[in-house]
Amino acid sequence: MDMLDVIGIGIGPFNLSLAALIQPTGLRALFFEKRIKFSWHPGLMLPQSQLQVSPLKDCVTLVNPTSPYSFLNYLAVHRRLYSFVNKGGNSTSRREFTHYYQWVAQCLDTLRFGEEVIDIRPCNKGYCVTTTARTYHARAVVVGVGVEPKVPACARQVVGETVYHVDDYLNRKPFSEDEHVLVVGGGQSGAEVVEHMLTESGPDKITWATSRANLFAMDDNAFVNEAYMPSYSQRFQTLPIQQRRAIVESEKLTSDGISASLCNRLYEALYERSVHGTLADCFRLLPSVTMDEITRRSGRWHIGLTSLVTSQRNGISADRIILATGFQPRHLPFVQKLLDGASREDGLPTLDPDYAVRFDASMPGPVYLQNQSRVQHGLQSVNLSLVAYRNSRIINSLLGRAFYPDVPDQQLLDSIEDQETEAGSVLCDAPQASRQPAVA
Repeated sequence: MDMLDVIGIGIGPFNLSLAALIQPTGLRALFFEKRIKFSWHPGLMLPQSQLQVSPLKDCVTLVNPTSPYSFLNYLAVHRRLYSFVNKGGNSTSRREFTHYYQWVAQCLDTLRFGEEVIDIRPCNKGYCVTTTARTYHARAVVVGVGVEPKVPACARQVVGETVYHVDDYLNRKPFSEDEHVLVVGGGQSGAEVVEHMLTESGPDKITWATSRANLFAMDDNAFVNEAYMPSYSQRFQTLPIQQRRAIVESEKLTSDGISASLCNRLYEALYERSVHGTLADCFRLLPSVTMDEITRRSGRWHIGLTSLVTSQRNGISADRIILATGFQPRHLPFVQKLLDGASREDGLPTLDPDYAVRFDASMPGPVYLQNQSRVQHGLQSVNLSLVAYRNSRIINSLLGRAFYPDVPDQQLLDSIEDQETEAGSVLCDAPQASRQPAVA
Protein backbone atom coordinates (compact mmCIF):
# COMPACT_ATOMS: atom_id res chain seq x y z
CA MET A 1 0.00 0.00 0.00
CA ASP A 2 1.18 3.53 -0.75
CA MET A 3 1.63 5.65 2.37
CA LEU A 4 -0.63 8.70 2.54
CA ASP A 5 0.26 11.67 4.72
CA VAL A 6 -3.19 11.90 6.29
CA ILE A 7 -6.61 10.30 6.16
CA GLY A 8 -9.73 12.20 7.22
CA ILE A 9 -12.64 10.26 8.67
CA GLY A 10 -15.96 11.95 8.00
CA ILE A 11 -16.68 14.80 5.58
CA GLY A 12 -18.61 17.52 7.35
CA PRO A 13 -17.80 21.25 7.32
CA PHE A 14 -14.64 20.74 9.43
CA ASN A 15 -12.92 18.06 7.38
CA LEU A 16 -14.16 19.65 4.16
CA SER A 17 -12.27 22.78 5.20
CA LEU A 18 -9.19 20.68 5.95
CA ALA A 19 -9.38 19.05 2.51
CA ALA A 20 -9.63 22.46 0.81
CA LEU A 21 -6.72 23.95 2.76
CA ILE A 22 -4.53 20.87 2.15
CA GLN A 23 -4.81 21.22 -1.65
CA PRO A 24 -1.86 23.61 -2.17
CA THR A 25 0.44 21.99 0.41
CA GLY A 26 1.62 18.87 -1.40
CA LEU A 27 0.35 16.59 1.36
CA ARG A 28 -1.14 13.31 0.14
CA ALA A 29 -4.60 13.01 1.67
CA LEU A 30 -7.88 11.18 1.33
CA PHE A 31 -11.17 11.79 3.14
CA PHE A 32 -13.96 9.24 3.61
CA GLU A 33 -17.69 9.62 4.26
CA LYS A 34 -20.40 6.96 4.41
CA ARG A 35 -23.04 9.28 2.92
CA ILE A 36 -23.17 9.35 -0.86
CA LYS A 37 -22.89 13.15 -1.04
CA PHE A 38 -22.23 16.13 1.20
CA SER A 39 -25.15 17.12 3.42
CA TRP A 40 -25.48 19.39 6.43
CA HIS A 41 -28.51 18.75 8.66
CA PRO A 42 -30.93 18.35 5.72
CA GLY A 43 -33.86 17.73 8.08
CA LEU A 44 -33.48 21.29 9.36
CA MET A 45 -33.10 23.09 6.03
CA LEU A 46 -36.01 25.44 6.71
CA PRO A 47 -36.81 28.31 4.31
CA GLN A 48 -35.90 31.09 6.76
CA SER A 49 -32.91 29.43 8.47
CA GLN A 50 -29.93 31.77 8.52
CA LEU A 51 -26.26 31.11 9.11
CA GLN A 52 -25.36 32.40 12.58
CA VAL A 53 -21.82 33.44 11.62
CA SER A 54 -20.35 35.52 8.83
CA PRO A 55 -20.10 33.61 5.52
CA LEU A 56 -16.47 34.78 5.41
CA LYS A 57 -15.93 32.15 8.10
CA ASP A 58 -16.05 29.61 5.33
CA CYS A 59 -13.69 26.73 4.59
CA VAL A 60 -10.64 28.85 3.77
CA THR A 61 -10.96 32.65 3.72
CA LEU A 62 -9.63 33.61 7.16
CA VAL A 63 -6.46 31.60 6.55
CA ASN A 64 -6.07 31.79 2.76
CA PRO A 65 -8.15 34.68 1.36
CA THR A 66 -6.97 34.00 -2.21
CA SER A 67 -8.08 30.34 -2.20
CA PRO A 68 -10.35 29.29 -5.09
CA TYR A 69 -12.56 27.54 -2.50
CA SER A 70 -13.74 30.71 -0.77
CA PHE A 71 -17.37 31.74 -0.40
CA LEU A 72 -16.68 34.91 -2.39
CA ASN A 73 -15.27 32.89 -5.29
CA TYR A 74 -18.30 30.60 -5.06
CA LEU A 75 -20.53 33.68 -5.47
CA ALA A 76 -18.44 34.90 -8.41
CA VAL A 77 -18.52 31.51 -10.15
CA HIS A 78 -22.31 31.40 -9.76
CA ARG A 79 -22.66 35.04 -10.89
CA ARG A 80 -24.19 36.27 -7.64
CA LEU A 81 -21.36 38.35 -6.20
CA TYR A 82 -22.81 41.79 -7.00
CA SER A 83 -26.31 40.67 -5.99
CA PHE A 84 -24.99 39.37 -2.67
CA VAL A 85 -23.35 42.72 -1.94
CA ASN A 86 -26.45 44.62 -3.04
CA LYS A 87 -28.83 42.73 -0.77
CA GLY A 88 -26.97 44.02 2.29
CA GLY A 89 -26.56 42.28 5.61
CA ASN A 90 -23.61 40.21 6.75
CA SER A 91 -25.09 36.73 6.61
CA THR A 92 -26.63 34.24 4.25
CA SER A 93 -29.13 31.41 4.40
CA ARG A 94 -28.13 27.96 5.61
CA ARG A 95 -29.47 26.71 2.30
CA GLU A 96 -27.02 28.82 0.28
CA PHE A 97 -24.12 27.97 2.59
CA THR A 98 -24.90 24.27 2.22
CA HIS A 99 -24.82 24.72 -1.54
CA TYR A 100 -21.44 26.43 -1.13
CA TYR A 101 -20.16 23.40 0.83
CA GLN A 102 -21.47 21.06 -1.85
CA TRP A 103 -19.73 23.12 -4.54
CA VAL A 104 -16.40 22.89 -2.66
CA ALA A 105 -16.90 19.12 -2.30
CA GLN A 106 -17.43 18.80 -6.06
CA CYS A 107 -14.18 20.71 -6.71
CA LEU A 108 -11.97 18.41 -4.61
CA ASP A 109 -10.67 15.07 -5.86
CA THR A 110 -9.53 13.81 -2.44
CA LEU A 111 -13.04 13.09 -1.14
CA ARG A 112 -14.53 9.60 -1.18
CA PHE A 113 -18.27 9.62 -0.57
CA GLY A 114 -20.16 6.36 -0.12
CA GLU A 115 -17.09 4.73 1.42
CA GLU A 116 -17.43 4.23 5.16
CA VAL A 117 -14.49 3.79 7.53
CA ILE A 118 -15.06 0.69 9.68
CA ASP A 119 -11.74 0.34 11.51
CA ILE A 120 -8.52 2.15 12.42
CA ARG A 121 -5.52 0.44 13.95
CA PRO A 122 -1.89 1.37 14.47
CA CYS A 123 0.44 -0.37 12.04
CA ASN A 124 3.88 0.07 10.54
CA LYS A 125 4.87 3.78 10.74
CA GLY A 126 1.26 4.93 10.74
CA TYR A 127 -2.33 3.72 10.72
CA CYS A 128 -4.22 1.14 8.70
CA VAL A 129 -7.65 2.57 7.90
CA THR A 130 -10.15 0.01 6.65
CA THR A 131 -13.19 1.14 4.70
CA THR A 132 -16.04 -0.75 3.09
CA ALA A 133 -13.92 -0.85 -0.08
CA ARG A 134 -10.32 -1.50 0.97
CA THR A 135 -7.56 -0.75 3.49
CA TYR A 136 -5.42 2.40 3.29
CA HIS A 137 -2.20 3.35 5.06
CA ALA A 138 -1.46 6.84 6.41
CA ARG A 139 0.98 8.35 8.83
CA ALA A 140 -1.78 10.43 10.50
CA VAL A 141 -5.55 10.46 10.86
CA VAL A 142 -8.02 13.28 11.47
CA VAL A 143 -11.30 12.22 13.08
CA GLY A 144 -14.12 14.51 11.96
CA VAL A 145 -17.20 12.32 12.29
CA GLY A 146 -19.42 15.16 13.45
CA VAL A 147 -22.29 15.10 15.88
CA GLU A 148 -25.44 13.13 16.52
CA PRO A 149 -28.78 14.10 18.12
CA LYS A 150 -28.83 14.26 21.90
CA VAL A 151 -32.03 12.57 23.13
CA PRO A 152 -33.17 12.86 26.78
CA ALA A 153 -33.14 9.58 28.71
CA CYS A 154 -36.92 9.58 29.19
CA ALA A 155 -37.47 9.74 25.40
CA ARG A 156 -35.00 7.11 24.16
CA GLN A 157 -37.44 4.20 24.37
CA VAL A 158 -40.30 6.02 22.63
CA VAL A 159 -38.51 7.68 19.69
CA GLY A 160 -40.49 6.99 16.54
CA GLU A 161 -42.93 8.56 14.10
CA THR A 162 -44.39 11.08 16.56
CA VAL A 163 -41.46 11.49 18.98
CA TYR A 164 -38.30 12.56 17.19
CA HIS A 165 -35.30 14.85 17.24
CA VAL A 166 -35.52 18.20 15.50
CA ASP A 167 -32.75 17.09 13.12
CA ASP A 168 -35.38 14.90 11.44
CA TYR A 169 -38.06 17.61 11.34
CA LEU A 170 -38.53 17.90 7.56
CA ASN A 171 -38.50 14.14 7.06
CA ARG A 172 -41.69 13.48 9.06
CA LYS A 173 -45.31 13.51 8.00
CA PRO A 174 -47.10 16.88 7.77
CA PHE A 175 -49.07 18.17 10.74
CA SER A 176 -52.81 17.79 10.93
CA GLU A 177 -54.82 20.83 11.97
CA ASP A 178 -56.05 19.34 15.23
CA GLU A 179 -52.63 18.25 16.49
CA HIS A 180 -51.05 19.46 19.73
CA VAL A 181 -47.26 19.54 19.34
CA LEU A 182 -44.78 19.85 22.20
CA VAL A 183 -41.36 21.33 21.33
CA VAL A 184 -38.68 20.68 23.95
CA GLY A 185 -35.62 22.93 23.89
CA GLY A 186 -35.10 26.70 23.82
CA GLY A 187 -32.15 27.10 21.44
CA GLN A 188 -31.89 28.09 17.78
CA SER A 189 -33.25 24.84 16.36
CA GLY A 190 -36.29 24.88 18.61
CA ALA A 191 -36.98 28.49 17.68
CA GLU A 192 -36.66 27.76 13.97
CA VAL A 193 -39.20 24.93 13.99
CA VAL A 194 -41.62 26.94 16.14
CA GLU A 195 -41.42 29.81 13.65
CA HIS A 196 -41.96 27.38 10.79
CA MET A 197 -45.05 25.90 12.46
CA LEU A 198 -46.46 29.35 13.23
CA THR A 199 -46.00 30.70 9.70
CA GLU A 200 -46.58 27.59 7.59
CA SER A 201 -49.33 24.98 7.74
CA GLY A 202 -48.58 24.00 11.29
CA PRO A 203 -50.55 22.26 14.03
CA ASP A 204 -53.56 23.65 15.83
CA LYS A 205 -51.70 24.03 19.13
CA ILE A 206 -48.03 24.41 20.12
CA THR A 207 -46.48 24.12 23.57
CA TRP A 208 -42.85 25.13 23.84
CA ALA A 209 -40.95 23.94 26.92
CA THR A 210 -37.38 24.84 27.85
CA SER A 211 -35.13 24.53 30.86
CA ARG A 212 -33.91 28.07 30.19
CA ALA A 213 -35.49 30.88 32.19
CA ASN A 214 -36.30 32.75 28.97
CA LEU A 215 -35.73 32.61 25.22
CA PHE A 216 -32.26 34.08 25.37
CA ALA A 217 -30.81 35.70 22.26
CA MET A 218 -27.34 34.86 21.05
CA ASP A 219 -24.69 37.13 22.57
CA ASP A 220 -23.43 38.52 19.30
CA ASN A 221 -21.80 41.92 19.53
CA ALA A 222 -18.38 42.75 18.12
CA PHE A 223 -16.61 42.75 21.47
CA VAL A 224 -18.08 39.44 22.55
CA ASN A 225 -17.03 37.91 19.24
CA GLU A 226 -13.39 38.53 20.12
CA ALA A 227 -13.79 35.17 21.89
CA TYR A 228 -13.82 33.66 18.39
CA MET A 229 -10.39 34.89 17.37
CA PRO A 230 -7.21 32.79 17.20
CA SER A 231 -5.43 34.89 19.85
CA TYR A 232 -8.22 34.24 22.34
CA SER A 233 -8.15 30.54 21.52
CA GLN A 234 -4.39 30.38 22.07
CA ARG A 235 -4.68 32.07 25.46
CA PHE A 236 -7.66 29.93 26.49
CA GLN A 237 -5.70 26.72 25.96
CA THR A 238 -3.09 27.74 28.55
CA LEU A 239 -5.64 27.95 31.40
CA PRO A 240 -6.26 25.20 33.99
CA ILE A 241 -8.96 22.76 32.85
CA GLN A 242 -11.43 23.73 35.58
CA GLN A 243 -11.13 27.38 34.64
CA ARG A 244 -11.74 26.44 31.01
CA ARG A 245 -14.90 24.57 32.05
CA ALA A 246 -16.19 27.64 33.88
CA ILE A 247 -15.48 29.93 30.92
CA VAL A 248 -17.23 27.60 28.46
CA GLU A 249 -20.34 27.65 30.65
CA SER A 250 -20.26 31.43 31.13
CA GLU A 251 -19.82 32.02 27.37
CA LYS A 252 -22.53 29.55 26.35
CA LEU A 253 -24.81 32.18 24.81
CA THR A 254 -22.08 33.35 22.44
CA SER A 255 -22.67 30.10 20.57
CA ASP A 256 -25.92 28.58 21.79
CA GLY A 257 -28.46 31.39 21.82
CA ILE A 258 -31.26 32.25 19.41
CA SER A 259 -30.51 34.82 16.70
CA ALA A 260 -31.90 38.18 17.83
CA SER A 261 -33.71 38.65 14.51
CA LEU A 262 -35.46 35.30 14.95
CA CYS A 263 -36.45 36.17 18.52
CA ASN A 264 -38.01 39.38 17.27
CA ARG A 265 -39.84 37.67 14.39
CA LEU A 266 -41.29 35.11 16.80
CA TYR A 267 -42.39 37.79 19.23
CA GLU A 268 -44.10 39.76 16.46
CA ALA A 269 -45.89 36.64 15.17
CA LEU A 270 -47.15 35.86 18.67
CA TYR A 271 -48.15 39.49 19.22
CA GLU A 272 -50.31 39.43 16.09
CA ARG A 273 -52.02 36.28 17.37
CA SER A 274 -52.74 38.09 20.64
CA VAL A 275 -54.23 41.06 18.75
CA HIS A 276 -56.72 38.70 17.15
CA GLY A 277 -57.40 37.07 20.50
CA THR A 278 -56.24 33.62 19.41
CA LEU A 279 -52.86 33.31 21.16
CA ALA A 280 -54.05 31.51 24.29
CA ASP A 281 -55.82 28.91 22.17
CA CYS A 282 -52.84 28.02 20.00
CA PHE A 283 -49.59 28.72 21.85
CA ARG A 284 -48.06 28.27 25.29
CA LEU A 285 -44.48 28.88 26.42
CA LEU A 286 -43.17 27.04 29.49
CA PRO A 287 -39.74 28.27 30.66
CA SER A 288 -37.65 26.81 33.50
CA VAL A 289 -39.00 23.26 33.20
CA THR A 290 -37.46 19.88 32.49
CA MET A 291 -39.11 16.89 30.85
CA ASP A 292 -38.64 13.75 32.95
CA GLU A 293 -41.33 11.30 31.82
CA ILE A 294 -43.16 10.27 28.63
CA THR A 295 -45.92 7.66 28.62
CA ARG A 296 -48.53 6.58 26.08
CA ARG A 297 -52.18 6.66 27.11
CA SER A 298 -55.32 6.51 25.00
CA GLY A 299 -53.44 7.25 21.78
CA ARG A 300 -51.65 10.37 23.11
CA TRP A 301 -48.36 11.20 24.79
CA HIS A 302 -48.46 12.24 28.44
CA ILE A 303 -45.42 14.24 29.45
CA GLY A 304 -44.19 14.92 32.97
CA LEU A 305 -42.64 18.37 33.46
CA THR A 306 -40.86 19.59 36.60
CA SER A 307 -40.39 23.28 37.43
CA LEU A 308 -36.77 24.26 38.06
CA VAL A 309 -38.04 27.16 40.19
CA THR A 310 -40.55 25.49 42.51
CA SER A 311 -39.79 21.77 41.91
CA GLN A 312 -43.53 21.37 41.32
CA ARG A 313 -44.42 18.58 38.91
CA ASN A 314 -47.12 18.88 36.27
CA GLY A 315 -48.19 16.96 33.20
CA ILE A 316 -49.46 17.84 29.75
CA SER A 317 -50.75 15.77 26.83
CA ALA A 318 -49.59 16.06 23.23
CA ASP A 319 -49.91 14.25 19.92
CA ARG A 320 -46.34 14.85 18.80
CA ILE A 321 -43.07 15.65 20.58
CA ILE A 322 -40.18 17.39 18.81
CA LEU A 323 -36.88 17.21 20.69
CA ALA A 324 -34.81 20.33 20.08
CA THR A 325 -32.38 19.09 22.70
CA GLY A 326 -29.07 19.68 21.00
CA PHE A 327 -26.30 17.50 19.64
CA GLN A 328 -23.34 15.59 21.02
CA PRO A 329 -20.11 14.22 19.50
CA ARG A 330 -20.66 11.01 17.56
CA HIS A 331 -18.79 8.13 19.20
CA LEU A 332 -17.63 5.25 17.00
CA PRO A 333 -16.31 2.08 18.69
CA PHE A 334 -13.09 1.91 16.67
CA VAL A 335 -12.33 5.56 17.43
CA GLN A 336 -12.98 5.03 21.14
CA LYS A 337 -10.69 2.00 21.10
CA LEU A 338 -7.96 4.14 19.56
CA LEU A 339 -8.50 6.81 22.24
CA ASP A 340 -8.31 4.33 25.13
CA GLY A 341 -4.60 5.03 25.36
CA ALA A 342 -4.99 8.82 25.45
CA SER A 343 -3.70 10.86 28.37
CA ARG A 344 -6.55 12.27 30.43
CA GLU A 345 -7.19 15.61 32.07
CA ASP A 346 -10.23 15.83 34.30
CA GLY A 347 -11.60 12.76 32.51
CA LEU A 348 -11.14 14.18 29.00
CA PRO A 349 -8.54 13.26 26.37
CA THR A 350 -5.62 15.67 26.53
CA LEU A 351 -5.23 17.58 23.26
CA ASP A 352 -2.29 19.65 22.16
CA PRO A 353 -2.78 23.13 20.65
CA ASP A 354 -2.69 21.54 17.17
CA TYR A 355 -5.68 19.28 18.14
CA ALA A 356 -3.48 16.18 18.28
CA VAL A 357 -4.31 13.65 20.98
CA ARG A 358 -1.61 13.18 23.62
CA PHE A 359 -1.11 9.48 24.32
CA ASP A 360 0.44 7.82 27.36
CA ALA A 361 2.40 5.38 25.18
CA SER A 362 4.27 5.98 21.96
CA MET A 363 2.06 5.97 18.85
CA PRO A 364 3.11 5.54 15.21
CA GLY A 365 1.71 8.92 14.21
CA PRO A 366 -0.58 11.77 15.25
CA VAL A 367 -4.34 11.46 15.72
CA TYR A 368 -6.25 14.74 15.46
CA LEU A 369 -9.78 15.33 16.75
CA GLN A 370 -12.25 17.71 15.10
CA ASN A 371 -15.33 18.94 16.99
CA GLN A 372 -14.59 16.99 20.17
CA SER A 373 -12.74 19.48 22.38
CA ARG A 374 -15.41 21.83 23.70
CA VAL A 375 -13.69 22.08 27.08
CA GLN A 376 -10.08 21.50 26.04
CA HIS A 377 -10.09 24.21 23.34
CA GLY A 378 -13.30 26.09 24.11
CA LEU A 379 -16.53 26.77 22.25
CA GLN A 380 -14.39 27.83 19.30
CA SER A 381 -13.60 24.16 18.62
CA VAL A 382 -17.23 23.24 17.93
CA ASN A 383 -18.12 26.43 16.08
CA LEU A 384 -17.67 27.36 12.42
CA SER A 385 -15.90 30.60 13.35
CA LEU A 386 -12.38 29.15 13.62
CA VAL A 387 -12.71 26.20 11.27
CA ALA A 388 -10.07 27.46 8.85
CA TYR A 389 -7.69 28.46 11.64
CA ARG A 390 -8.03 25.08 13.37
CA ASN A 391 -7.22 23.27 10.15
CA SER A 392 -4.24 25.52 9.45
CA ARG A 393 -2.76 24.37 12.76
CA ILE A 394 -3.34 20.72 11.86
CA ILE A 395 -1.70 21.24 8.46
CA ASN A 396 1.29 23.04 9.96
CA SER A 397 1.64 20.16 12.42
CA LEU A 398 1.55 17.58 9.63
CA LEU A 399 4.17 19.48 7.64
CA GLY A 400 6.35 20.28 10.63
CA ARG A 401 6.54 23.92 9.51
CA ALA A 402 4.36 27.02 9.28
CA PHE A 403 2.89 26.69 5.79
CA TYR A 404 0.02 28.90 7.00
CA PRO A 405 1.09 31.90 9.13
CA ASP A 406 0.34 31.45 12.82
CA VAL A 407 0.46 35.10 13.88
CA PRO A 408 -3.15 36.00 14.73
CA ASP A 409 -4.85 39.38 14.52
CA GLN A 410 -4.34 41.67 17.47
CA GLN A 411 -7.32 41.70 19.80
CA LEU A 412 -8.85 45.01 20.82
CA LEU A 413 -9.57 43.56 24.25
CA ASP A 414 -6.56 42.54 26.30
CA SER A 415 -6.68 40.58 29.52
CA ILE A 416 -4.76 41.92 32.48
CA GLU A 417 -2.36 38.98 32.14
CA ASP A 418 -1.33 40.32 28.73
CA GLN A 419 -0.32 43.75 30.01
CA GLU A 420 3.30 44.52 30.76
CA THR A 421 3.95 45.21 34.44
CA GLU A 422 6.59 47.11 36.31
CA ALA A 423 7.03 47.00 40.09
CA GLY A 424 3.77 45.07 40.32
CA SER A 425 1.62 47.69 38.56
CA VAL A 426 -0.14 47.45 35.22
CA LEU A 427 1.20 49.66 32.49
CA CYS A 428 -1.98 50.22 30.54
CA ASP A 429 -0.23 52.62 28.18
CA ALA A 430 2.50 50.16 27.20
CA PRO A 431 3.12 50.26 23.42
CA GLN A 432 1.16 47.59 21.63
CA ALA A 433 4.17 46.78 19.46
CA SER A 434 6.04 45.51 22.50
CA ARG A 435 3.45 42.76 22.94
CA GLN A 436 2.38 41.93 19.42
CA PRO A 437 4.66 41.99 16.34
CA ALA A 438 3.38 43.84 13.30
CA VAL A 439 2.37 41.67 10.38
CA ALA A 440 2.13 42.80 6.82
